Amino acid sequence: MRLSLTPREEKLLREFGLELIKPEYFPIPHKFVRRGIFIAVRGLEEFAKMMRTGEFYILTGIMPSYKLIHLGTYAVVESVKYFQSLSKITIIAIADIESLATRSISLDVAREYAEQYHIPTYLALGLDPDRTFFYYQSENPDILKIAGDVSGETTLNEMRAIYGDVDPSRIVSSLIQVGDILFPQFYKPMNGLVPIGLDQDPHMRLCRDYVRRTRHFFFDQVASIYIRLIPGLDGSEKMSKSDPENSIFLPETDPDVLRRKIWRAFSGGAPTVEEHRRRGGNLDIDVPFRILTYILDDDEMLREIADKYRSGEMLSGELKKITFEVLWEFMKDFREKLEYYRDYVRRGNVRWIRSAEDLKGVY
Repeated sequence: MRLSLTPREEKLLREFGLELIKPEYFPIPHKFVRRGIFIAVRGLEEFAKMMRTGEFYILTGIMPSYKLIHLGTYAVVESVKYFQSLSKITIIAIADIESLATRSISLDVAREYAEQYHIPTYLALGLDPDRTFFYYQSENPDILKIAGDVSGETTLNEMRAIYGDVDPSRIVSSLIQVGDILFPQFYKPMNGLVPIGLDQDPHMRLCRDYVRRTRHFFFDQVASIYIRLIPGLDGSEKMSKSDPENSIFLPETDPDVLRRKIWRAFSGGAPTVEEHRRRGGNLDIDVPFRILTYILDDDEMLREIADKYRSGEMLSGELKKITFEVLWEFMKDFREKLEYYRDYVRRGNVRWIRSAEDLKGVY
């Protein structure tokens, strides 16, 4: 069951020169592969090599700018979890410098948010705690070395061409992100893979261009895999922490609140029951069905729901009821794991690194 591309996704794919990724590039089956949630790749040659050999690291970041975490994070973590099973090591940046520069969040508050909310959430969603390494940008000197070199190899006009209007906070954030992506290679040159949304492609273009031109360091090239985003409940492109009524959070603790949110979600159903029975529902714009596409593991159940809704046999209210039930079960399981991993983090069991030096002997 693969959803059609949204107009915005089609536009960005054309604008960035990206092609859809084919399922045969993935060595292990996964619902994100079958359902077209992995949408495209930048660096197809490197990606194919990584999938063939397993010689790569997977890296993503946490922006600790708020304690609330929405369901869109699930798509990122589920993607990292998939590639964790194929890669040598998983590294997660706590973007406290970026959060300070772009969101005015102090380093102390960023640490509180990361350790009380974000890290436990990432582990509760299924990352292997023994194979996942975390670090703070503010404590990693390797990042500054790379950021300094990137600044010397990049002009302001190039930054404007990639990002549009740039201010100092955007420049600092962009340079630091290149350091995040590449610093593991100070220990061992190796291809890296970064799962991101299409809107984050400019960072990868900057990084890949820098790898090709740096005169002071040697890095293997990196690639990015693009994830389709879980939409906002109003049908907007993605959920946002700053819009609580339009987002589903991890966790939702009140079933009545979750039910109300699902019932208000944008529907692909017809205005009347008679019309819906006649022409069926539009799966491509129906937010509850889009959410099920990410969360529901059972392919056969998803296919049956899709067939019934598309034909008009299933009404929007019935689809929303199923979505609520699936999500509430998901939340109950998640809450139990979240409490376990909050205690896990409090007890100091997280695997921390401060630089590439700490990766020696890990892989």
